[in-house]
Amino acid sequence: SLAALLAELTGEAPLAAVSYGTEAGLYQAAGFDAIICGPGDIGRAHKPDEYILASELAACQRLIEALGAHCAA
Repeated sequence: SLAALLAELTGEAPLAAVSYGTEAGLYQAAGFDAIICGPGDIGRAHKPDEYILASELAACQRLIEALGAHCAA
């Protein structure tokens, strides 16, 4: 599954649910699996002083590159 692949690539266990709103529920209602991921800490998101660290952005880039390499293999 995509969740297992992302867990393998990031070294982090996937979460089953989150307490914030996304469009993922719309995809799920339509019968599609949805994964929400991105750089940064959700605790810092959507606030006046929202930011991500350069290291978090670099980690996200590595994840996208690894995911692309996996899909191309």
